[in-house]
Amino acid sequence: MRRPFDPIYLLTAIVVLVHVSFGGSRILLALYALSLGGTPFIIGALISVYALTPMFVSVQAGRIADRIGHRVPMFGGAFGMVIGLMVPVLWPGLPALFVSAAITGGSFAAFNIAAQALVGAMSALERRAFNFSILSMGYSVATLIAPLIVGYAVDHAGPIWAYAILSMILLAPVAVLASRRRIPTAKASGATQDKRSVLDLLRNRGLLAIFAASGACVTGWDLFTFFMPIYGTRIGLSATMIGVVISTFGVATLVVRIFIPLLTRRHGEPAVLAWAMTLGAVAFGSLPLFENMVYLMAAAFLMGLGLGCGQPLTMMITYSRSPAGRAGEANGIRQMANNLTHMVVPFAFGALGSAFGMGPVFWINSAILLAGAFLGGKRY
Repeated sequence: MRRPFDPIYLLTAIVVLVHVSFGGSRILLALYALSLGGTPFIIGALISVYALTPMFVSVQAGRIADRIGHRVPMFGGAFGMVIGLMVPVLWPGLPALFVSAAITGGSFAAFNIAAQALVGAMSALERRAFNFSILSMGYSVATLIAPLIVGYAVDHAGPIWAYAILSMILLAPVAVLASRRRIPTAKASGATQDKRSVLDLLRNRGLLAIFAASGACVTGWDLFTFFMPIYGTRIGLSATMIGVVISTFGVATLVVRIFIPLLTRRHGEPAVLAWAMTLGAVAFGSLPLFENMVYLMAAAFLMGLGLGCGQPLTMMITYSRSPAGRAGEANGIRQMANNLTHMVVPFAFGALGSAFGMGPVFWINSAILLAGAFLGGKRY
């Protein structure tokens, strides 16, 4: 009997709920830490913990997904997030936030790597671009929803109850993932890949290029959200106006992901990635040239169209270039590279911006995006 709906929609719904809790917890962590008297340095350290723990679990999580299948690591990651988000509820205070961030960050990495690998494994070649596009639109929807939930919960119930609410959101994904019949399955590759080295994948020039392109895309995304409030404040924009510019970027990422299947069918994944990152580079480099609100929104929208293609396309290309039975492991390395970027870039470019101003920050990152476009667009 034909399924009443494509399983990609159920999987994407699960990813949306998990990502709402994860993304919301990053915002909530900063708000709660501030209410406890946390300094900017402490908050920066807390945020870095989210990226630190995945550095140690990403590759192993991918290997486990390749070996035993995807549902179990997804279930374990979602359940681990429930535990991580309940830590501040049961143990209020700044020290608990470090523990919560470590557990939540590592658990989300395990879930996310397995979920992305499952999308690739369950997709026929002609459906792969469509399925990854649907998944990436789910990420965009979660990114738009999470701040609203957290802001409302903090204002009306307080940060501790907000943590409890984010934890409760995960109960539905945990319940669905506990059932073997509800989640689509893909054949596991067996245990032999544990004998292979990560260096084998890093010697693959095609994979190494896409890891670099993915890191460049993440760099652009991080720097925009990190520096746009600083730049906007310097040129006299209000907080609301800055929020509108950033939201324009978010809307563009959602819009462009609707058209990824059509674009990749016509032009191929590497070509679309190269042109998208080039568009992002040009738009990013133009930002410090504008102070007018309309021009800033236009630049942010164009940048969102470019960078919004980056992550779904690097997911697709990583899967297609991975050796048989090692897609999860390769995606784990890609995620590890992304998390390294999340840790290093704000500190390095923050120092650069303090020393030389905003212009060089935007222009250097444009060069990084162009380099990513060159590497990502090459065919191997």
